[in-house]
Amino acid sequence: MAQSDGPDRGAAKGGNTMKSRRGFTLIELLVVIAILGVLMGLLVPAVQKVREAAARLRCQNNLKQIGLALHNYEGVHGSFPPAYVRTSGRQAGTAYAIPYPDDNWNGPPGWAWGTLILPHVEQDNLYRSLNLNLPCWAPENAPFVRTKLSIFLCPSASGGSDGFAVERDSGDGVHGVPFSPMIYFAHSHYVTNAGVNQPWGRATAYAYDFTTPEPIATPTGQLIDLINGPFYRDSRTRVADVPDGLSQTVFIGEHSSVLSNKTWVGVVPGAATCPRRDLRPWPSDCNAGGCLVGVHSGPDVHDHPQVIIHAPNNPFGHTDEMWSEHTPAGCNVLFGDGSVRFVSAFINPYTWVALSTRNGGDVPQGDY
Repeated sequence: MAQSDGPDRGAAKGGNTMKSRRGFTLIELLVVIAILGVLMGLLVPAVQKVREAAARLRCQNNLKQIGLALHNYEGVHGSFPPAYVRTSGRQAGTAYAIPYPDDNWNGPPGWAWGTLILPHVEQDNLYRSLNLNLPCWAPENAPFVRTKLSIFLCPSASGGSDGFAVERDSGDGVHGVPFSPMIYFAHSHYVTNAGVNQPWGRATAYAYDFTTPEPIATPTGQLIDLINGPFYRDSRTRVADVPDGLSQTVFIGEHSSVLSNKTWVGVVPGAATCPRRDLRPWPSDCNAGGCLVGVHSGPDVHDHPQVIIHAPNNPFGHTDEMWSEHTPAGCNVLFGDGSVRFVSAFINPYTWVALSTRNGGDVPQGDY
């Protein structure tokens, strides 16, 4: 009896119908990798642009809230808050190991504009926790002046947002060293506008009262130093004190902690505001304590020649200029009427000067 060969034939048939499998060739694999690389190259910048746009929008919204708070404060007190306060007058002394006054006549309590508007930015509990009768650096206030407040922070600032040790000049004019015992303040990425000239650069004889004109002798004759911005120590700027117009006067602007540390808290006598040379090789020098909360536009009458204008993101990196890490280069700026605009680093310098004065009588030229 012949044996059936069915199974063998079925196996042979099955073997003939199965298709052989093969993998990617090297060329196909390289093509796929190249395509993925191109897609990633297109995607990453797009994601970065979206993130930057979101960060820039948040920074603008913070400024809008600050603008509302400034006007609420003005509605209650009849004037906008000062850059910071001093109630010690001409007294000299020592408060919690800090001697006062310093060369710029800074003294206690030192509380700054950011502290004064806390009740108007939904931080009334924090405001009530502070003892405003004591200096801002008093140990009793230490737990509260470290408070990280998102309204004073711009996500684009990469130099830090968790607070910093307040410094004094190390003696070389470009580096700072912490006070001892250490004084630790919360960060702010927003600063006040003092106008064209720097209050912290005045001679001691004219630093007690910033409303007093300071005569400056120059090779070409005598100039007068006037503090013509809306914010300086003990300022009480009213709406009527801004004849240039609120919509054409800079009030608050950005300053990234990658350039120097700023705070919403206050000013310590003898403090210095030094460039963050631990992060970048900034060529600028330290400024005095008032620069912890303020900047100016220049050209300052103390400069010879009087040509240095601190437009936003001036590449020299002055610690008393507005400076951000946005792309394109420039800063978000709050004007006195509460509007927020992005001012390019390439603004006409003299337009920036005109926008920085509250009573200069000048008309800003061109777009900004």
